[in-house]
This record gives sequence, structure tokens and C-alpha cells, in this order.
Amino acid sequence: MLIALTFAIALVVGLVATPIVRGFAHGHGLLDVPGGRKVHRVAVPRLGGVAMAIAFGVAVAAAILLSPNLDAVGGLRPNRAGAILVGVALLLVIGVVDDIRGMRALVKLSLQIAAALVTWWLGLSVERLHLPWGIVELGILALPVSVAWIVAVVNAVNLIDGLDGLAAGVALTALGAFGLLAAADGIDPTLPLIAATIGAAVGFLAYNLHPATIIMGDTGSMFLGFVVAAIGISLTQDGMHPVHPWVPMMALAVPIIDTAWAIVRRTARGEPFFVADRGHVHHQLLRRGLSQRDAMLILTAVSAGFAVVAVLLAQVE
Repeated sequence: MLIALTFAIALVVGLVATPIVRGFAHGHGLLDVPGGRKVHRVAVPRLGGVAMAIAFGVAVAAAILLSPNLDAVGGLRPNRAGAILVGVALLLVIGVVDDIRGMRALVKLSLQIAAALVTWWLGLSVERLHLPWGIVELGILALPVSVAWIVAVVNAVNLIDGLDGLAAGVALTALGAFGLLAAADGIDPTLPLIAATIGAAVGFLAYNLHPATIIMGDTGSMFLGFVVAAIGISLTQDGMHPVHPWVPMMALAVPIIDTAWAIVRRTARGEPFFVADRGHVHHQLLRRGLSQRDAMLILTAVSAGFAVVAVLLAQVE
């Protein structure tokens, strides 16, 4: 009941908040103009991530009021849910500043690393790897592994955000898989967080499908990226049967593979890996004649396939 209510609240708030944020962005000239790696042909309001964050926050607040022990029940460590919420807040600030004022790539990366360090300190940490042949304790490597995972996924979701509805669709497939795994293993506190994120993303997606009337901006892509990265950590560390590390990686295979190829591609050309280009997988599909909607649907379907594989892999001891 709590999970369904959390999802419903996030969905309704997202449906209401998104057009309000869209109007604000229009009124203040906060528009994403065509150019570079962007494929839209007209200026579109950004800051859609703010609407998702509002929906997420309202829904999580309601869940906490209904279940005050949200961070201490089930198999989740007592401080993990709090760390996730702090991380969402920190990345929200970074994203809003970037969407409104702009931010140099290295500055943004540094702030993302700082936010990941804070969440690691609060308990969002990959402390051990549960592998088929045994458990590997990471020890001092827990810090770099945790930070690298969070920052990598945040930026992978950001880079896949190149078509209307694509980043939200990919995140939703991964969250769907994570929700099934968390429910099956009794990791109760993550379920309201997953439900709130899914509801917020679906509410936003109603306005973000092609032709989008608002885009999520870096605020939204970093929000979604952080949540899926954080839930992925929880699944590998908590519950009666923590999953193998490749399970969340499989669920996020589309953005991870696209980002890895972007790094290889840009490095081979002698360019900094953070310089935007039009070589992403969605750009390749558009060049082959697919429409934005068809390319988005294909990549979301592929992501859903990887999510199914991730769920099946989690059943392998």
C-alpha cells in the first residue's frame, strides 16, 4: 500500500509540477537552444528535472510520514536511505546551477565527485563484492569504487539524454528491474525511493515524449543517474541475497556502453572525453533514417531487454 501510494503521489505531483516549471522556464528565458549534439530544432524549456525532484521529494516526504522508520527496516543499513536523499539534494543544486548559469565540464565533474564523497561518508558505499566464488571485501578500495560508480552512472545517464523521452525511458527500465529485485529480497526502504522516482519520471515523461514541450536538463539526468546508481549499490550490499555487481551494470548497459564508446571514440581522436559530439548511439540511429520517436522506442526496448537479463542474472547463485 505504501509503495503504491508513494508512486501515485509522485505521479500526480509530477503531472502538475512539470507544466508549472515549464511556464517558469519560458518566462525566464531558460531554454535549451539547438546546436552541438542536440537534435531538437526549436528552443525547448529546460529545468524539467526540477519538476521531477519536486515530485520525488513530496512523495518521499509522504512515505516518511506514513513510515517513520523508512531508513531502518528490512535489510537496508540504517544510514543508506538518508545518504541517498542527501545525494539527491546535492546533485539537484549542481544541476540547477548548471541549467541556469552553465558550468564548465571539469567544474561539474569535480562537484559530482564531491557529492559522491559526501554520500560515501554517509554510508552509500560498495564495501564488498558478492561473487559466485565468494565475497571480496574491498577495504580501502571501497571509497574509489563507490565514487567511480556513482559519477560514472550519473554521467552515463546524462550522455544518453539526447532524444525526447530517452533518458527517462532507460532509467525507468532499470528502476523496474531494481524494484523487482528489491521486493524479492526484502530491501524495504529502497522501494518507496524507487516508487517515488518512477512516479516522478512517468509524470515528467507525459510532457517529454516527442515532440517534447520540456526537457529534463542536467538537473533531471543527474537526479535519475544518481538514484539508479544508489539503488544499484544497495542491491549489491543489502538484503538476504545481495546481487552480483554485474546485475546493476547489466540493467544500465545501454548508457554504460554508450559512454564507454564515447570515451574510446574521443580519446582515439585526441579529444578530451568530456567534449560533446554527435557519435552517440541515438545519433547513429537518426543518421540511418529513424525518427526521434522510433529511435527512442528502440533504445528503450533494448534497455528493457537488458533489464530482464539483469533480473535473470540475479537468480544465478
